[in-house]
Amino acid sequence: MLDFLRRFYAHTAGKIITVLVGLLFIVGFSFLPYIMGVGRGVSPQDAATVAGKGISLNELSRYYGKLENEYEKLYGKKLTQKELSELDLTGSALSSLIADRVLESRKDVFGINVSNGFIARNIASFQEFQKGGKFSGRLFKDVLLANHTTPASFEKKYKAEIARTYIRRIIAESFSVADIQFLNDYKIKNKSVSFEIAAFGSKNGADDFLKKAVLYNKDFSVQAKKYGGAVQEIPLFSEINLVKSPYFKKYSMSGSILKSIFSTGQGEVVAAVFPVKSGYAAIKILKVYFPEYVSNPKTKGGGEALLKEKELYGFQKEQEFLDDYVDYLESKSNVKINRNALSAFHPY
Repeated sequence: MLDFLRRFYAHTAGKIITVLVGLLFIVGFSFLPYIMGVGRGVSPQDAATVAGKGISLNELSRYYGKLENEYEKLYGKKLTQKELSELDLTGSALSSLIADRVLESRKDVFGINVSNGFIARNIASFQEFQKGGKFSGRLFKDVLLANHTTPASFEKKYKAEIARTYIRRIIAESFSVADIQFLNDYKIKNKSVSFEIAAFGSKNGADDFLKKAVLYNKDFSVQAKKYGGAVQEIPLFSEINLVKSPYFKKYSMSGSILKSIFSTGQGEVVAAVFPVKSGYAAIKILKVYFPEYVSNPKTKGGGEALLKEKELYGFQKEQEFLDDYVDYLESKSNVKINRNALSAFHPY
């Protein structure tokens, strides 16, 4: 999913250039699975096309460089080739450029029209382009030249960015979160589970016991002991606290165990055995508890704390909504990837 609102800004004149040429997306995922094409109908000089308009390899290289600079500022050091590879900056840069092009291509659908006069007035107001409190055409050109772009290219990209910003605002304003949704999600996120875990020395022993346990679903611990299992009752834990508990380490619990524990109903036996440190284990859920929301007592003003948490929750959900909507727009757009060019791509 595109995390397209998470962008980082540089400083001084570089900030304006970075933001207006194309706000950097700090994302970390591979190309979206619905993007089709292996380079057919794409120019060898383009990394991809969106609705027939190309994203050049040079543009991708520039965006890659800006993204690399932002990550190095974030980490406070020069990144190694291994670290850059793990971040998949090529995928992140191309995904961000595709998202920008998709939103830009939809400006007519959203009724967005940015006038040249609006662009000119805004550019003239930037302090980086002013001398003595007034806009300086010479300074404007010099700053752009230092950042390897032209006034025409800068104005075109700035106009496109303004259009995308208004589209995002329209989408965001169509989204809202009800209090009950926040409270219900809080309960689900923080639910606690207690359970019994019966460990056996062999998988066959665990399987034989599980068949009987699932069939009768009673006297779990008594029957487990008859089959030679070592039984332990685990008290109520939320998922994050269970991971921090000594039980997690004792049984070498895997992600599949956690998923099964927190998705099985109260009083039910999990319908699978799992490898653990001492062999194989069967599990029965004893209790599922959904806590009510309580403001942090250490925070002054419980009501204010609740409001802030709701605002944060709403912002996070709004971002998810925006990301999903951009994904949807991309799925409806004619996006082609030049995979041959990308496999040979080397930035700079």
